Amino acid sequence: MADRDVRERDILIASNEYAYVQDLTKGDIVLYVGPTKISLSNTERLVDFKNDRFLPVRGEEGASGVCPFVAASSTQYVVLENPAKDPATKPVKGSNSAIELLSGRRVVVPGPASFPLWPGQKARVVPGHELYEDQYLRVRVYERIEGDPAPIGSERIVKGSEVSFYLPKTGLEVLPDGGGSYVRNAVSLLDGQYCVLRGPRGQRRFVRGPGVVFPEAWEEFVTGAGGVRAFPAYAMRRDKGLHVRVVKAFEAKTGDQVPAGTYQAGQELFLSGREGFFFPTESLEVLGEVSSIPLAEKEAIYVRELATGQLRTVAGPAAHLPDPTKVQVVQRPLDAETIKRWGLKGYDGKRAPAITIPPSYAVLVTGKTRREVVKGPQVRILDFEEELGVLALSTGTPKTDAAPLPTCFLLVDGNKVSDRLEVRTSDHVQLEVRLSYRVSFASSPGGDDARWFNVSNYVALLCDHLGSIVRAAVRSTSIERFHAASTEILRSAVLGEKKGDKRTGREFEENGMLVYDVEVLEVNILDGDVDELLTDAQRAAINSEVTRRKEELRLLTEQARHAVDRAVFEAQRQTQEAELVLEAARRQLTAAKAEGKVEATRIEALGKAKTDAEALELSSKAQVEAKARLAEVEARALEVQVAAFKAQMESLQPELIATLKTLGHQQLAATLTQHLGPLAILGGESVADVASRLLSALPVGASGTDLAAAALKRKSA
Repeated sequence: MADRDVRERDILIASNEYAYVQDLTKGDIVLYVGPTKISLSNTERLVDFKNDRFLPVRGEEGASGVCPFVAASSTQYVVLENPAKDPATKPVKGSNSAIELLSGRRVVVPGPASFPLWPGQKARVVPGHELYEDQYLRVRVYERIEGDPAPIGSERIVKGSEVSFYLPKTGLEVLPDGGGSYVRNAVSLLDGQYCVLRGPRGQRRFVRGPGVVFPEAWEEFVTGAGGVRAFPAYAMRRDKGLHVRVVKAFEAKTGDQVPAGTYQAGQELFLSGREGFFFPTESLEVLGEVSSIPLAEKEAIYVRELATGQLRTVAGPAAHLPDPTKVQVVQRPLDAETIKRWGLKGYDGKRAPAITIPPSYAVLVTGKTRREVVKGPQVRILDFEEELGVLALSTGTPKTDAAPLPTCFLLVDGNKVSDRLEVRTSDHVQLEVRLSYRVSFASSPGGDDARWFNVSNYVALLCDHLGSIVRAAVRSTSIERFHAASTEILRSAVLGEKKGDKRTGREFEENGMLVYDVEVLEVNILDGDVDELLTDAQRAAINSEVTRRKEELRLLTEQARHAVDRAVFEAQRQTQEAELVLEAARRQLTAAKAEGKVEATRIEALGKAKTDAEALELSSKAQVEAKARLAEVEARALEVQVAAFKAQMESLQPELIATLKTLGHQQLAATLTQHLGPLAILGGESVADVASRLLSALPVGASGTDLAAAALKRKSA
């Protein structure tokens, strides 16, 4: 057991390790630096420095009491607390007595470094700080630095655009952010972006993009929702406006974001009608963007003038851009009952109530000092102080006020009101009558249509007044007469007596209501005995009427049958006469056709003969003239020849001359014979006359007559 206790109290410390041993008799702390071996006596124990106290090392807690050297590479540094008073004092291998420390101080030991800690020292190894161009460190001065006038507690910014790797000096401390990170990101701004930096006294600094923004040591970025630090500039459009407030007095010049002039703190501006970006500044803050309100046809909104408090209605079609420095858009909330009564669907209060009035309806629009009747079909936009007049109409049959119907719409044309009345005749028979009144509200020249709404329950007025008239009319009539002419009696009582084909109707002076028609829907006799008697009498009257109608129908049938027979006989007679007339006409037509055909044939033959005769006459004349000219030519030639021949023949005998003359005459007679017939026809003379006239003109002398006779004799032969 003793050997095991000795071995357990021997502690080996390797190179780059160290341990603390406390003397229990004096309380001194000794530093052992390896490589070495510690043999603890009964008055010594291993201790560890935790929470600024030396606590014994207990084996059951798994601690050995041996610690590694504090080591930092070339990219690290060590923050050493309570450094040695004499920086030249270095621990050696083995046992080292405690030295005097500068309690409460800190030094920065840049790497590479490796060393043990004297009893009472604390060290923290921190990686060196690598910085990109858009990153920075916040460094605080915790003790004065030689050659640096910065006071203790002041802070500075180390920018990544100036230093890519940073190791602090003694006296400077790199501050971590809320998440424990030393490196902080700057804000990178694009075109159309800006950021806000706030100082410790509430001052603000606005920076526009593009660029990388580093805060000053006393500044911090203002963040928005989700930790956003880069804010988009406000895009100005023609249909949008910007509500801006002056937070610090300034003077704007031409070309600035606001019109040139002097502005005081607290002053509000409304920027509209421009395009581009607007950036808040130290003097101007944006209270909000204002979008135009699109208003369609028959849509409107309410706005209140801030200067006067006057409410006005802005109606479409338009894109209204309200100026929040001058006007305020006002909503008009309505309760569910009013929304239903006014006929508004999906009403949310953002628009002015637009009342749709159907055809044949009217509403009463009431203001503080006026009333107006609006007739449909149209849409009426109500001003902020305007309301609709409400009617409360009796319901049920017969009409009662137990459950009135509230409505804002009055049916002015074709209104129909039904009612049921109990009446009594002059002979005390009780009846139930169902009536339907036709009602209209007509405008009168120079009258005020608002009187239509003077009576809020015109149904009760109508039914009560006409009910009393109907009861009085029935009370003065017996059941028999009323049963026979109930409709006429009731219509005359309500509408007045007929004047021509029309009735005057009944007008109510209270509200201009006109009853122009009444329909009797049903009349019931409440007394069963009387009803049965009237039913029997009516049945008998109906039977008698039916019998009479049957006899009249039988008479009419017989009369009709005989009339038909007479009509048949008359038709047959007329048919026979028509057939005779038709036959005579046919004969006349046949004869006329025959005569016409003969006449046509005769006319055709005469025409043809005349045409042929005329043609032949013309042809004969032409031939005769041609032959005459030819004969003349031949005669002349013959004369010449004769003269010549005469001269030659003078020496011939007279007998030869006579013979030749005879032969010539024969030849001429033969020629004339061939043409005597046509010439006689054309001339209308005899053949002998034609021959004599023709031959007498020829140079044949006195023998022409003999030739004509010979030719005639030859033709007849």
